[in-house]
Amino acid sequence: MNQKELFTLKAEVSSLQKMLDKIPPEDVLDRASVETRLNVVKEQLEEVVPQERELARAVLTFSGRPVAGSEGVIADFATKALSAFSEAITAVGASLHATLAPTGPVPNRQQYQMMITGTARGSFGFQLQESSAQLELDDNSTVSRALEATRNLLDGSVGIDDEELAEAAADMDHRALNKIRDFVVVLNENEAFCTFKYADKSFHFKDSSQVKRSLERLSTEYLSESEQALSVVFGGAMPHKGSCEFQIEGNKEWLTAKIGPGVEAPDSINDHRGQVVQVKMLVTQAGRGRPRYKLLELPAWPLGKARE
Repeated sequence: MNQKELFTLKAEVSSLQKMLDKIPPEDVLDRASVETRLNVVKEQLEEVVPQERELARAVLTFSGRPVAGSEGVIADFATKALSAFSEAITAVGASLHATLAPTGPVPNRQQYQMMITGTARGSFGFQLQESSAQLELDDNSTVSRALEATRNLLDGSVGIDDEELAEAAADMDHRALNKIRDFVVVLNENEAFCTFKYADKSFHFKDSSQVKRSLERLSTEYLSESEQALSVVFGGAMPHKGSCEFQIEGNKEWLTAKIGPGVEAPDSINDHRGQVVQVKMLVTQAGRGRPRYKLLELPAWPLGKARE
């Protein structure tokens, strides 16, 4: 739950209480209906334990042809680059909670957006911060996770380790990856490069040639994602770790798959260990590296007992 949802619950309590005050005592059924909902919302509020933590903050600075040192940056480029970066963070954040459709509105996009809170000197850039209205009441907000995931993917895109790149991309879907590619495209088309700082780590392109390398390694030809129907046998699920073990039918090697956000009740996998089932997996592969797997939905379980 985030702060906005908490405020919504508090507002609903206030609204329900006002409604209840206006309903005459003799309207027993109407009062009972409102009282029931009021009690439910109050119970939800009682379960919330607000935690203090700092808002996620990042600094994005630019260098290259569109930038005049710390004096300024070409407005057209800055607008496009900042918009592309913001869209990438929004898509990555949303993909952590749901599988995104190829087109159309991003679900709950307002929950994953950032505010500009100032400019950054050195090379010209911007200070960014998540909105307090969307702050989740736990240690890791979705925005902070999206910032970290984006930084890790960019870092992997300029290296030589295909395993590192595939691992960074494995938890993102097509649309989120495409949005990060779009950001790198804007940099490349304008002969610009950037530094991205979040928490105690930073990523930076050294020059325009490194931006080109990143774009090549992020291309769909090099970094591929495909939804595949596989015949597998599950060995078990570890929902607390967000993963499950499986074998592809006919192959003795045990593999690990991330459990996608669209998978409900993943513990049911443990009730069907050893059964051959058809599943839909997102398979991510960088270059000639090992494929990474993400379970997108539960299969239709066959009748009969699981193998012990």
